[in-house]
Amino acid sequence: MKMKIIIAFSFLIFFILIGGCKKKAAGVGGKNSISGTINFKNGTSGNNEAAPLAWVSIAYGTNEATSSFDQTILTDASGSYKIEGLNKGDYFIKAGYTDVNGFSYTNSGVGLTFENKKKNLEVNIVLE
Repeated sequence: MKMKIIIAFSFLIFFILIGGCKKKAAGVGGKNSISGTINFKNGTSGNNEAAPLAWVSIAYGTNEATSSFDQTILTDASGSYKIEGLNKGDYFIKAGYTDVNGFSYTNSGVGLTFENKKKNLEVNIVLE
């Protein structure tokens, strides 16, 4: 009887330890961040201009093109954005903007990988 209790207790401890060693997947909950500025190439002037209220979408778990995103944020008045609290792993970001004349601008996206536990990646994007 004593041996069965010891074996059962050993299995319980083993599963608790294994569960505690689980790696965190890409997504929120970490200390990494992505920040930058979104600009668009103005079709009239040909200049790169800030894209206020542009959308920036991020997909967790991939650094390749995708049409499915986990989070979308908007840039501030100067076209700046920051996505914080990301775990180690792969990410894909894509941005878009519609100007005051109704013209839409986008990019093909950028794949990123965080290998460290605390890092900020700066990703500046020019939309065309």
